[in-house]
Amino acid sequence: MKILLVDDNKYVLDGLLDGIDFSGLGFSQVYTANSAENAKKLIDSDDIQIVITDIEMPKGSGLDLLEWINENHPGTVTLFCTSFADFNYAKEAVRLHCFDYYVKPIKYSEFTRHVEKAIEEVKRLVSEKKIRQYGTYWMDNQWNNKADFWYKYLYRLHQITDDEIKEEIAGRKLEYSLEQEMDICIIKIGKSLEIQRLSENSKDFIFRNISGEIFEKESYVLEGLLLTANSTMTVILSRRDERAPRLEKLCRELLDCLYKYVAPESNCYYREHIKVREARTAVLQMEEISLDDISKEKRVINYESYIKEKNDCRATDRNEWEKLFRNRQTQQLIQAVNADIEAQMRNKNVTGKFLREIRSSLVQISGTVLQENKIEAYQLFNDTDYDVIFAAAVKSAANMQRFAEYVISRSIDYIGQIEKSQTFVSKIIRYMEDNYQHNITRDELENIAFVSISYLSKVFKKETGKTLHSYLMGIRIEKAIAMLKEGRATVSETALAVGYDNFSYFSRMFKEKTGYSPKDYRNIMGYKKE
Repeated sequence: MKILLVDDNKYVLDGLLDGIDFSGLGFSQVYTANSAENAKKLIDSDDIQIVITDIEMPKGSGLDLLEWINENHPGTVTLFCTSFADFNYAKEAVRLHCFDYYVKPIKYSEFTRHVEKAIEEVKRLVSEKKIRQYGTYWMDNQWNNKADFWYKYLYRLHQITDDEIKEEIAGRKLEYSLEQEMDICIIKIGKSLEIQRLSENSKDFIFRNISGEIFEKESYVLEGLLLTANSTMTVILSRRDERAPRLEKLCRELLDCLYKYVAPESNCYYREHIKVREARTAVLQMEEISLDDISKEKRVINYESYIKEKNDCRATDRNEWEKLFRNRQTQQLIQAVNADIEAQMRNKNVTGKFLREIRSSLVQISGTVLQENKIEAYQLFNDTDYDVIFAAAVKSAANMQRFAEYVISRSIDYIGQIEKSQTFVSKIIRYMEDNYQHNITRDELENIAFVSISYLSKVFKKETGKTLHSYLMGIRIEKAIAMLKEGRATVSETALAVGYDNFSYFSRMFKEKTGYSPKDYRNIMGYKKE
């Protein structure tokens, strides 16, 4: 078995090669590529079963690469390993049927389990391919014939036309028409130890039997049941007659069974009376709201009702938040944000989209107000704690409340500090005194004060009467004077010790400050050492 690792960051590739025992997992060859273009060449030239790729890369993204793989090398199992926990990326990954989606930083023991699952998927696909080659599975069995049709129509074929759908139906001798109506359910299967222990064949057998027992006793026909790699079960149903009970009731029965036996925390999304020609669009729309839904409440959601509720939902007036922010009313602002979140919780409208809107509003408001106060938000929040809290904020209402309190409190507190300009000026002076012997850069000073270098220079000059450069030079020369007075170091050693690797420049600055060259100053002090 062969695997390809794709990332434009050499250190990520080296880390994967070092951190994962690919040989122990059964790989005879591990390829690496630093771009999608190079990856395509490798895939074309060899039989590669698994591809692990970053998303954001120059000269073609991982999403572009996956789309190319789907068209040119179907059956290749692809995993995304990316730093971007972005909703739009995740949605596109689902559309392109990525096998798995892993967000960096990489924990190698955990990531190894994802690779092992990909290996199992390769084995399953190989087994299915062999079965198809010998013609003993798909076309001889009506159930699998239907399942294959729905799988290729809903998840494999792109931009399929009505004529192509009809050709597939006719070629398989199925009794479908484009205008025939189906009911479709998508179940996001909760992850559990029981599910993880099951093979793909076992899961297919269990879910098919549970679904058949629930739906077929109530005037429904189970036309297809598809299990996809992203823990999704798609159920396609036709009605024997219109007296069939409401689908919502049966979906609840299905979730109850899953909860009891194998998969707690599963959610179900459904649509009724969907024409065959519109089935693919309907599935993609349900996939989209399933990504938006962060609840784990064994919910059954009707797509049409969900969309109507979202359209009817009154948007919060964020102008009041900005007003409170500008007035430094920290607690009142935190309470206002919490009240908005709690109101949505009561209405069961806390979705990923809602939380992303809250996060975006807070980031924009804080960034605007901080900028007005000459503070660079990207520097104030340039730390690991912020990155962790930011990523977690869209996972739950409680996480968003913690994020809001963190951003609001830290921003407003620092605005108060920055108004006392001595606060960051004294921090800069202390930093210079502790690090005068090093090459202090503009970026370092910006990161200490969280303000732009131009604003820092202006306030520093106002408070000290000196520029940043002249103040640092003064510290260095004072240290050099002290060392020359001690007499234990040569002039060259002194220059290096106080941060000057250019002896001529040091001598010029020293004379400008003291009126003497360093050598003359040593002689005046009574020392002759060179």
